[in-house]
Amino acid sequence: MTLFGWDTSDYDVGRGLTRARVTDAAGLGITFLTCKGTEQSPSAVFRSQHCGWILATARDARIPFLGMYVVVRSGVPAATQAGTLVSYANSQVPWWSAFPGFFWQVDLERWPYDQVSPSVGVQVANELEARTAKTALMYASKGQYGTSPLGDFPRWNANYPYNLDENFTTAYQRAGGDTGPGWTAYGSPLTLPRIWQYTSTARIGAQRTCDANAFRGTAADFATMIGTSAPGELDVKAANLVTAARGFTIPTDGAFHNLRWSDGNYAYSLPGSGYVAHQVKLDLRGLLPGDLVRIEAVYEYPGNPAPYRQLLAQLTVSVDPANYGGQFVVASPNENHQMVAGTSITFAAAVTAGAGNPARTLTFGGATRKSVLLFA
Repeated sequence: MTLFGWDTSDYDVGRGLTRARVTDAAGLGITFLTCKGTEQSPSAVFRSQHCGWILATARDARIPFLGMYVVVRSGVPAATQAGTLVSYANSQVPWWSAFPGFFWQVDLERWPYDQVSPSVGVQVANELEARTAKTALMYASKGQYGTSPLGDFPRWNANYPYNLDENFTTAYQRAGGDTGPGWTAYGSPLTLPRIWQYTSTARIGAQRTCDANAFRGTAADFATMIGTSAPGELDVKAANLVTAARGFTIPTDGAFHNLRWSDGNYAYSLPGSGYVAHQVKLDLRGLLPGDLVRIEAVYEYPGNPAPYRQLLAQLTVSVDPANYGGQFVVASPNENHQMVAGTSITFAAAVTAGAGNPARTLTFGGATRKSVLLFA
């Protein structure tokens, strides 16, 4: 199955976008929609004039997955750019944090006037995820960023085999459909894109010159990608979304150390039975090339004295984090389990110093977080 999406901005309003056209898009098969929010350069801040009503109309039209994007720029701290976007979202779409299908889109592009480094996009995405309980998607094309380090964020590739004035579904098939050239792995780590923007001149109903996008998968797959439940399916019954405890450290001794979180706990006990999805991201500061990072989950089930341990991820540091603001994020995939009430989940991390690297103590950066969602 393929889902279709629409990437909008104030430019679309200049080309005739109305509330009726946004509403019509839902009936035509648009399942996800994003709108530009902010762009902050060293000299000015751009804030969309129309993003509020575009996203609110899409929500009311029951488009299930909605995002706001930031065009990242050089010369402005990542924390500042992320803060500006979140503040703008609070003022224009104050319902965003309670909307299950909301996500952030980080627009990383090289401009003639600003050759934006990939590290800027990664840092802004990390800041957004650290500040909110929402997932950031990395819009960065293979054509511009090739083998660059782009973090572990779901990747969004722009590649236009054709730019013709035609219906968005026809344009997708002309571009190659589910086997088209936009579905090619790139970046570091080498990853297949989750979304392909395959044309910038599509027609969506009466609206022309649209940025059209495709996602290979179901609504449930898209929901899993952004850490929520699919519309009309399971509802979130409980959530544990937290960052690392302030000042928490681990040594590079190769042993697993339980992670302590900002709520003061190491373990999370499920308040009910149901379907559980969880993910962990580690932003460890002080890593060196060659270090091995592992993430483990420890499950303790009621009435079972022996805990079950599951290795979730392991990754060798392949670049020097010092060249990217000190960050090298390691993430576990989204894990899904059926569990009973009272099950205790603890996450642990182990770092083995690479050959020739000194033993040292690592601290946790702001992008470290865990999400445990219990669905009814």
